[in-house]
Amino acid sequence: MTTSTASLLIEVAAAVEARREARREEAARLAHLVDWDRMATALAWRRLLPPLGPRLIALGDGATGPRFEAAVEVAIEAARRQALLLSSTAGLVEAALAAAEVRSAPLKGPQLAEAIYGDPGRRLAGDVDVLVDRADLVTAVRVVEGLGYAAPQDPRGADGLPELHFSLAHREGRLPPVELHWRIHWYERRFAAERLLPPPDAPPGWRPDAAAELASLLLYYARDGFVDLRLAADLGAWWDRRGAELEPLALERIVAAHPGLDRAVRVAARVASRTIGMPSAGQLTPRAPALRDRLAVELANPHPSRGEVQTYAEIGLIDGLLTPRGGGGALVRRQILIPDEVLRRRDELTGNSGRRGPFRAGTRRGHAFRLLPRVGVLVFYLLALGRAVHSARARKSRRRS
Repeated sequence: MTTSTASLLIEVAAAVEARREARREEAARLAHLVDWDRMATALAWRRLLPPLGPRLIALGDGATGPRFEAAVEVAIEAARRQALLLSSTAGLVEAALAAAEVRSAPLKGPQLAEAIYGDPGRRLAGDVDVLVDRADLVTAVRVVEGLGYAAPQDPRGADGLPELHFSLAHREGRLPPVELHWRIHWYERRFAAERLLPPPDAPPGWRPDAAAELASLLLYYARDGFVDLRLAADLGAWWDRRGAELEPLALERIVAAHPGLDRAVRVAARVASRTIGMPSAGQLTPRAPALRDRLAVELANPHPSRGEVQTYAEIGLIDGLLTPRGGGGALVRRQILIPDEVLRRRDELTGNSGRRGPFRAGTRRGHAFRLLPRVGVLVFYLLALGRAVHSARARKSRRRS
């Protein structure tokens, strides 16, 4: 099995339905060239076995074999059990918040898996993410503490708010961690509260409108530096379910109302279009991308294989390229004076979540990585920039030829 063959097949599986159907015959041919035992191991490590396994079985047209199919079923069943725990915990948290008159909304997790894949076991998650208004954040923390959770230790800014959320661990370890968000991306302070929280008179089962939900998925993708295909697969599955609900230029109206998100949403849509075939025409006003936009697109890394420090540097560089005007100070705090939250997210993105990853806060390498910008991490940023420039030039040359 060549890496390129396996990678191409995985990308087809992650794509929107139209692209999958257009490349079905090609995928069936590639499936006979793949070592499916190695594929199962690789997908499990990348947390892609539940979302993409069933699609690969369908695309493989019998070539995947019984062992791969069994591995997929085991992974999905385990994810279903985890989803049941997460859903019951989320219900407990949301009921307690409602009793305290705090509006809340679930983020990602089993709810998203059920909505876009039709099965809560198709998307892995390890904690409960809940959105509240920033004015209610302190009250929400107290409510969750009353459910047996320890006080959060997240650093706070001058305004008393964490970067994205407060993380709370159950004192007895019987329930999964809870993350209380007041926003979903570094570049926004109003979007999540205005578009993702239910209004006071919302009926049971309220869900954000299609444009807001799509924008949120694009923002998650951008925030995580376009690494791997898990969030890209979510975007593809979402498009197949809700894409037809979008009104023309729906995303354009969102970025017009929240200009700080303009670059992140546009670039994420370009990356999703290239990687999984998600249509963006008709949702955003056509605009020639700036150089920084093109470089960010070239840095997208659907199959991470470079060293972890280099991958982290590329994530940081994408953050710098997408940061809106006036966000330089916050960028330095995120990428130079690296907070625990960013270190934790990076461990998740490189498959180290739950295994005390190599750059986790509190480890020797974690402290060293915090100091790297002062002693040479610039080299890694320059290498990332060089890769993006080289990729852009190569792509331009191929178009000319």
